[in-house]
Amino acid sequence: MNWLLLVGSLAGVLGLAVAAHLLGLGHDARIADDDHARRLAEEAHCGFAAVDAIVDRSGYAALLRDAGDRHLLIRAHGNHFVARIVEAPFYGRLDRRTLTLSFPERTFGPVTLDLGDEAASWASGLRRAGGMRDA
Repeated sequence: MNWLLLVGSLAGVLGLAVAAHLLGLGHDARIADDDHARRLAEEAHCGFAAVDAIVDRSGYAALLRDAGDRHLLIRAHGNHFVARIVEAPFYGRLDRRTLTLSFPERTFGPVTLDLGDEAASWASGLRRAGGMRDA
């Protein structure tokens, strides 16, 4: 009888694992490249046509810019992505190769992007667009 319980329990766990896999639960949400970031931006904000994009080295966040010099920030949230138009007021801190953005409302949370050598130019672009305050 104990063997039947053990086999039944293992089958149940295996069934749940298969169901979770089929539903796409538990996968690691990362932004693969600039094209993937552009598709996510279009899905998040209809009509946002990015002319420039950069993906964080870890793939958990991306920063995009459109022709109107608006910026869009995308970050992983669980196994999905959330996006926010970066508009005044927001706070930014450049630290060598990383750029940290935070917003007055705490629901989005601060985001630190490892942009490598491009971090300074993206920070400069955000300052030109207006609204960035030093954190």
